[in-house]
Amino acid sequence: MKIYQNILFIYLSLLTIIIGGCKDKDTIIPNLDPIPRIITLSPENVGVGDVLTINGINFSESPSENEVKLGQTIVEVLSATAEKIEVKIPELTSNILGVSVRTRGKISNKVNISLVKSKIFTDDFNRTDVPLVTSATNPNPIGSNWQIVQGVFSLKSNQLFTNAGGVDSYMLYRDAELSMKAGEGNFFKLNAELKATTGNFVGLIFNAQSDNMRFYLLRILDRTVQLLKTNENGLNNWASILINQEFEGFAAGVPYLIEVSSSQAGSLRIVISNKDTNGILLEQTVTDSSPYVGGSPGFYYFGLANPVDIVFDNLKVETL
Repeated sequence: MKIYQNILFIYLSLLTIIIGGCKDKDTIIPNLDPIPRIITLSPENVGVGDVLTINGINFSESPSENEVKLGQTIVEVLSATAEKIEVKIPELTSNILGVSVRTRGKISNKVNISLVKSKIFTDDFNRTDVPLVTSATNPNPIGSNWQIVQGVFSLKSNQLFTNAGGVDSYMLYRDAELSMKAGEGNFFKLNAELKATTGNFVGLIFNAQSDNMRFYLLRILDRTVQLLKTNENGLNNWASILINQEFEGFAAGVPYLIEVSSSQAGSLRIVISNKDTNGILLEQTVTDSSPYVGGSPGFYYFGLANPVDIVFDNLKVETL
């Protein structure tokens, strides 16, 4: 009887150990990490190649711990903080997509975003040389979309040139489909190349209104960069001066790549790079409480020194 009791005791002990081991093995450890939440998307309308900012809470500061989906497509996370994730929009087929974030196994709410295809307007000036002409020459041999407002311009070696001294010269790119709107689902991105020699202003015009007098002018003189806003009286009658200072890296003869973009009326992002090195020389966002919207881009030149060739090239405007 005692032997039987010992065997029973040993059996029950082993059974307890086995059951206890199984219980520990099957125990589910709860995921106590907070649920991520998307609050806003910026911008609300995006195109392929744009950077989308996801603002919210409870994201991981490690990009690899955040999985972002646009619809059913997982997209690469460029950067992440606990409250902001940035991703680049890939080529997608749908127009409206749900954006969601999975962080440490928890899935956020879904917020829809509109994916729209932009319109692109370009001129690389790769055509037959044209000698210097003024606004009096019709039809305009520079190009059917160009309006010379004042001064002289020419085409040479697949680039746009001017060499007028002592007079403001500018021309505007006019297209019935082109309007540089920003905000309320609209945006624009303007790119161009330009170069000047010592003592000469070279510039880029944007948001030029229909009167050819009101616009923004981004111009460079040696090391000085100015962003100016004209009024109804045109050049040299400034409604406001948004940038006016010297910057390192700017100098006469430097070929510049300029990008101006805006997705919100009155907020202008300016990026100027050295074309030869691709180094960014200026990156700044400026605001205007009473902005010009819509309108067209153009080129500007004012020769203070002896007239020499000033070069413009590769105009590109992308709009939504």
